[in-house]
Amino acid sequence: MRYYLDTNILIYMLNREPDELSRDVVAILMDYENAFRTSTVCVHELIHLYQIGKVPLKRNGKDVDINNFSEWLQDMGIDIVPVSVKHLQKLSTLPLMEDHRDPNDRLIIAQAITDKITLISSDRKFDKYVKYGLDFVFNKR
Repeated sequence: MRYYLDTNILIYMLNREPDELSRDVVAILMDYENAFRTSTVCVHELIHLYQIGKVPLKRNGKDVDINNFSEWLQDMGIDIVPVSVKHLQKLSTLPLMEDHRDPNDRLIIAQAITDKITLISSDRKFDKYVKYGLDFVFNKR
């Protein structure tokens, strides 16, 4: 199967924080038959959070060079998917939820719906988009 990984899942993987991942998500990540993708939006969020000091990133106990993000993702077998016009068209059809207006999240959701790829996230609010076509795996920590 194919899966999109949300920013929070990438952070847990990059920092090697298995306790932050549910058993179900670990099983998905460990299955060699699965293919993993992330959005350029997630990579943008990751870089931003690192640069403002909200998310420390470490590999083997050392601070990482954020400039090598594409190498880390490639080493983990994660493809980066750019945002397309079709993704933006889907975004324009999604309703604005009263309690979920994050533009980055909504674009990631639109990508997953458009590409018909299951999205893995720790954000429970993504569940609201299942009725709009999102296939969602919640990382229950």
